[in-house]
Amino acid sequence: MQLAARLFQLQQLDLELDRLRSEMQAIATALQGGTRLRKLRMGYDAAQQQVQSGLQQQKDAEWHLEEIQQRLHTQEQRLGLYSSYNTAVPAKELRSLQQAVQHLRAQQSRQEEVTLEIIDTVEALQEEAERKRIALQQAEHEWQQETAALIARRDQLEAHQRDVMRKREHLADNIESNFVTRYMTLRRTKQGHAISRIDQNSCQWCRVILTPSELQRVRTSSDLQTCMNCGRILYYER
Repeated sequence: MQLAARLFQLQQLDLELDRLRSEMQAIATALQGGTRLRKLRMGYDAAQQQVQSGLQQQKDAEWHLEEIQQRLHTQEQRLGLYSSYNTAVPAKELRSLQQAVQHLRAQQSRQEEVTLEIIDTVEALQEEAERKRIALQQAEHEWQQETAALIARRDQLEAHQRDVMRKREHLADNIESNFVTRYMTLRRTKQGHAISRIDQNSCQWCRVILTPSELQRVRTSSDLQTCMNCGRILYYER
């Protein structure tokens, strides 16, 4: 087999190794966790914190309402005693007591409204948190399945990579080291493509048409020929 053909095969193996490394890197990144899953977790955590804050506000509102009710109950009992026993009470004191009861009733009414509003808000927050919990649970289930598929694919790629590397080592061992070095140097400076196949009498990479004499040299010479335009080693498939 001509030298250029062996170097072309070496390049095909190297390009396959590049592709495998790229896909394996993408899998490694994916296995670190999806952006969507992280956002769902953050959203659920925030929703839980809002629920806890709301429950604390509800507890405080209910405690304040209970305090008002207790004070109102005490004042209403005093007023009831005065009415039941026809106890002689100064008009000013009685009027003050009646005003206090009216004021506490108004406070109770306002606090009941506030408490009910907080309860409604907490219920809405709990419903939203539950929706986010379900969405997160579903996403985690899907992620587990995706992870299993990614790991299986990674294992396949690693096995294929080992096989390609064995083939590459065997092929490289049968090419003189100076040619391998030249090929590797070109590959680093030519976007991974050191060898260009001739296609319809032109360099497949840069599409420059070869002259008849250049084409003849590529076909017959045992020396490596390069494209005068892009500098890649030319390979003519017999």
